[in-house]
Amino acid sequence: IKLYYFEAAPPVRSVLMTIKALGLSVDLIRLNLSEKEQLAESYLKVNPTHTVPSLDDNGFIVWDSHAIIQYLVDKYGRNDDLYPKNFEQRTKVNQMLFFDTSILFPSLARSVRPVFYKGASAIPEEKVAIIEEAFTFLETFLNSQEYLTGNTLSVADICAVSTVSTVELFHQVNVSKYPKLKAWLDKMKSLDFYEANLEGLKKFSDMIMPLLKS
Repeated sequence: IKLYYFEAAPPVRSVLMTIKALGLSVDLIRLNLSEKEQLAESYLKVNPTHTVPSLDDNGFIVWDSHAIIQYLVDKYGRNDDLYPKNFEQRTKVNQMLFFDTSILFPSLARSVRPVFYKGASAIPEEKVAIIEEAFTFLETFLNSQEYLTGNTLSVADICAVSTVSTVELFHQVNVSKYPKLKAWLDKMKSLDFYEANLEGLKKFSDMIMPLLKS
């Protein structure tokens, strides 16, 4: 199995954490996005959308982090705890993965884009409001359960924590406003696979923090 990656990207880190949770051995092929290696003709044949991550499993190509994670757990998971085969449980996990795609991750992407590409030295207030809205949703989801889709860890939690931990670099989770979210985040950080998030999280921090006013 080959994984094309750039460790700072939250979607990549969600895949790396899933790989660690599954105990898989994967060949890592790093793409330097600042050098635009993702636009190389050889990589465009792997992933025409020139995003990371992409997975090559003996010639079977999958791109998009959520699709990769679903594929890996379905094919290599020792059980189906992370991505249940039960129809209703799986639908709940899928629902939360779509939340990550449509609301949670975009709240991060829209917040940092002005800093990386428009010379902003702070996260715009209207972008912070979008983050706070996403945090409010997460707090609601966690109101009566331990994890995002119930009382069992799933890939939805892994995808969400890669995003939330990145947001936390520049916008902390307020424990008085979001006690359930903060408890969930602390719990996720204590799990063994979370270690696979750390290198890329530091890389992202090294990229953005010098651009922000202290």
